[in-house]
Amino acid sequence: LAAMPVFVAYAKGELENVGTLSPRTTKSVWIIDVKHGQSDEVREGVTIDAEDRVELEGSRGTANLVLKFADAAEKAQCSILTAEEFKAKFKNKKQALELTPRAMTAEDDSQFVPFLAFEARGLDVAAIRVTGDNFDLIDTAGTKFTPDLSEPDWSDYDAEQDLPVSVTNFVTKVEVLR
Repeated sequence: LAAMPVFVAYAKGELENVGTLSPRTTKSVWIIDVKHGQSDEVREGVTIDAEDRVELEGSRGTANLVLKFADAAEKAQCSILTAEEFKAKFKNKKQALELTPRAMTAEDDSQFVPFLAFEARGLDVAAIRVTGDNFDLIDTAGTKFTPDLSEPDWSDYDAEQDLPVSVTNFVTKVEVLR
């Protein structure tokens, strides 16, 4: 079997008083748009959860998501890779290792940062749609927030520290890693 392609989701935003903006890799459902690898069929708003384990037919493996496209003979599959799984997969590829999913920090202001990776067979991850509980934010004073980044601009106020906290112009993209 050919190596399964890996799709990396990136995010960028303008960060005000943000210490870290971390993707929730567990206890979080992600929404992705997927495209059939061999046709133009697209499925929008597909949910994938790293804690779901779907048995693969005729295999000992599991995936976080299994679906069937109309024209396809085989079922397509997709899984979220942890940072550790990503590093193991690309351990000898220095350029790829720089794309290991991670939290955004103040130094990443307005730059695309890899935050999630998917391994897929039979489908391409075309887009990711962020929901209200996909990220945890810790401000520069150490206060925790759960920002709703489904809209491009989010702001709150750390009253204890008299500190405005915001993520603005938040956007995501997905690219295939060859």
